[in-house]
Amino acid sequence: MVGLQSLKTSPQIKFKAAFKEWNSVIEALGSGEQIIILRKGGIIEDEGDFVPKEKFFFLFPTKTHEKPELLKKTFPQDNVGENEIKIKYWAEVVLARKIKNKEILKKIDDFHIWKYEVVDERFHRWQNDEVWALIVRVFKLKNPVIINNHPDYSGCKSWIEINDEIDITQSEPVLSDEEFEKKFKILKEILEE
Repeated sequence: MVGLQSLKTSPQIKFKAAFKEWNSVIEALGSGEQIIILRKGGIIEDEGDFVPKEKFFFLFPTKTHEKPELLKKTFPQDNVGENEIKIKYWAEVVLARKIKNKEILKKIDDFHIWKYEVVDERFHRWQNDEVWALIVRVFKLKNPVIINNHPDYSGCKSWIEINDEIDITQSEPVLSDEEFEKKFKILKEILEE
């Protein structure tokens, strides 16, 4: 099975990459409600635009730009200190596709918690009408880790490298193989139209 097989065959998988996303979206991913990430890119992306360069990454919750009116549903923030971040999940990219057809955005609207206006704005932002879609298998850490929010983690960028070592060996998938496969097949079919 995607994701689980990687963990079973290589329990020594180690990575420091983290993907910054709104807290509510991370909780939707962590609950299994959502298995897709849509991204255009932050203002200060290293390559100038978003690139799905990592296969494995931690989900790094942010409060920056998240507003209840931009989401169909919100989740509460974790109760941590002002300069702390709680890492609870990691993900493996199962499929990455660039969406250039706006009709596909409409078809996947039920598969995420962003309001359509947010996705539409991302699609049309800057010069090109497109957005990246990442289908991810999400895993919950057995023991969530609280890390210090380092200055290197700030700014409008998708990818960061965290300084802390985080053990993923006893992680559990947030969805069963069957649940994930069902959602994956539907989304894959839509994205490949």
